[in-house]
Amino acid sequence: MPLSGTSDDDASGAPGNPQHSRRILLPGIALMVLACLALVSLAIYQVRWIAPELGRIQGRIGHSFEVIKAARFLERTLTGAERSERNYLITGDAARLAHYRDLAHQAPALLWKLRRLAVDSPGQGPLLPALERDVGLALERMQRIDETYQRRGLESARQELRAHLDNDPVRRLGLLIDQIVAGEDRRLAELQARFARHEETFAAVALVAGLLALAVMALGILQLVQAFRSARSAAEARHMSEARFRLFVSGVVDYAVYTLDTEGRVTSWNAGAQRIKGYSEREILGRNVARFYTEEDQKAGVPRLALETAKREGRYEAEAQRVRKDGTIFWAHVVLDSIRDASGRLLGFVKVTRDVTDRRAQQEALDQARAALAQAQKMEALGQLTGGVAHDFNNLLTVILGSLETLEMRLKAGRQDVAKFVESARRGADRAADLVARLLAFARRQPLEPRPVNPNTLVSGVVTLMRRALSESILVETVLAAGEWWVSADRSQLENAVLNLILNARDAMPGGGRLTLETANAFLDESYARAHDDVVPGQYAMIAVSDTGVGMSRDQVARAFEPFYTTKDAGQGSGLGLSQVYGFVKQSHGHVKIYSEAGTGTTVKLYLPRLEGPIPEETAAPQPAERITGVETILLVEDDEDVRGFAAESLVELGYRVVQAGDAKSALSALGTGEGIDLLVSDVGLPNGVNGRQLAESACRRKPGLKVLFTSGYARNAIVHHGVLDAGVQFLGKPFTQSSLARRVREILDRPPG
Repeated sequence: MPLSGTSDDDASGAPGNPQHSRRILLPGIALMVLACLALVSLAIYQVRWIAPELGRIQGRIGHSFEVIKAARFLERTLTGAERSERNYLITGDAARLAHYRDLAHQAPALLWKLRRLAVDSPGQGPLLPALERDVGLALERMQRIDETYQRRGLESARQELRAHLDNDPVRRLGLLIDQIVAGEDRRLAELQARFARHEETFAAVALVAGLLALAVMALGILQLVQAFRSARSAAEARHMSEARFRLFVSGVVDYAVYTLDTEGRVTSWNAGAQRIKGYSEREILGRNVARFYTEEDQKAGVPRLALETAKREGRYEAEAQRVRKDGTIFWAHVVLDSIRDASGRLLGFVKVTRDVTDRRAQQEALDQARAALAQAQKMEALGQLTGGVAHDFNNLLTVILGSLETLEMRLKAGRQDVAKFVESARRGADRAADLVARLLAFARRQPLEPRPVNPNTLVSGVVTLMRRALSESILVETVLAAGEWWVSADRSQLENAVLNLILNARDAMPGGGRLTLETANAFLDESYARAHDDVVPGQYAMIAVSDTGVGMSRDQVARAFEPFYTTKDAGQGSGLGLSQVYGFVKQSHGHVKIYSEAGTGTTVKLYLPRLEGPIPEETAAPQPAERITGVETILLVEDDEDVRGFAAESLVELGYRVVQAGDAKSALSALGTGEGIDLLVSDVGLPNGVNGRQLAESACRRKPGLKVLFTSGYARNAIVHHGVLDAGVQFLGKPFTQSSLARRVREILDRPPG
């Protein structure tokens, strides 16, 4: 020390000099006094501030662990209660019911305990009201299911359970508890960092105390002994504090809490780590943390990446698979925090691991249950649709087959009074075709031919057409908006949709009332789009049909668009009108909304996207061809022999020359024979891997300018994309009659080429 060196030099230079001795003694005494005062001050600082602060930190650590323990116990209790109740509803085991009631009885006391503990934790206060609410909702829902079972039986309780699967307060409760635990985890990390800083301060104090003790050693053994005793007392206090902290950490069994050095080697190990990972403290100390990772993660360098991330960012958090001592795999939620001293030097890492295998298994089971429920609902809806189709088609087939059989019997008997049976069979076939068209409309699979349409003009035309079909007791009003936006839609399908709505309104007012048709411009904003599926924000033209009839209940409105669902009496409706409207509007990228109240009336609003671009001039609808016969040559391609035979005979009867083919290969061969083909009439769906669209492309390459007419009962991808016929495609939907075939063929043949 400098002091010791100066004293030795002076003593050797003037030994025995009293004045010099006093000059040395007085500064030495002054130094001793100052050193003693400083030593006493440092000792007081250690005893009165550092030790109590460490005690407070330990108390806060213990409090955090109590909050975590109470939160997890509450979570397990409510989850166990819900699981026991569900198991009881599934198995009927009375022991499960008793277990649920026992756990549900414990929950309020556990919530009170958690609230009492968490109210003193920083940042936890705002979460407690939501926690109390969700606990109350969870207990209320479980109690309601229990009461439903007591009053109405097991199946009603199961229905009550399924009805609230998507609104699960227990799951929200788990998320809130995870937030509480995460907050306490962060607080633990902060306390550990504070402990490390205090430990450094404590060490610095001990070092200063030792230096002062050495400085006064030459002046008196008493001062040296006093300094030694003070340093020893401080060290004992520090070691006692560290021992208490380690005792707190080692007592935690639900979490693996352990520390690592800067290279990732384990330096401490608690009881929770031993329980979760299977290693004893003696086995694991000094081992690298990489042994807890799967072989795949080790090869990918995940352990090194985790340490580097925590070193760089201060924290690494993940949920991944880990390996126990016995080789078994489990899912773990891992938090790795770096520990640094006041200067920023890395001291090591603290790692907290929680086994979340059971939680993930519960979540997977819940997801599987939801998927199974969705599949069951889907199959139920499909069964209802199939049953409705079968019922209606069987009725129609009964009419058609019965009429044809009677017709055959009378013709064999030479009787000529068969017109009514021919008409009955025709009506049955027309109704069957209409049923198929409605089903395709609902499924959004009908081929549409969108054209610019003025909603005001369309509504005016429909009202003029329908006035004769409405009784005089129904007052018809129209409210047409000035400057109504045009839309791009299939005009005939839009007219059918409005007609369906008018007929439904008429049937809802058997005693008369007011029928209002309205048009308006509308903007559906972001908030409306978020509240309604498949709605794109933007500008729409709106067509509304309102009545003052019987109206519908909320449950009826929710099912109004389902196929074969009807509020009318048996035999009064097919149940496909609104489903056809819904399918058409959705296929046209629009939106449909029903507003109804029982006893007041109903309003149905159709929203179709505004037509962008210049507005075309309105022109008269094209007139059908007057002449339907001809002498041209037609190549008819159809794989169904009955359909091909009917179409060929119809065309021959109209005067055309017909070349028949059953597939694309035969058609191309016929085209290459030199026949002067004027028109190709082809089914879209053909066998042997070549469809009608591909056939037409090949035929047009061989004979440029060849006119083509496609037929199909369902053409989804070959000539129809996104529900709209491809540009330039001429199409005749099945089923078709001789007259519709004749008009369409003549119309195409009469068109100028190009």
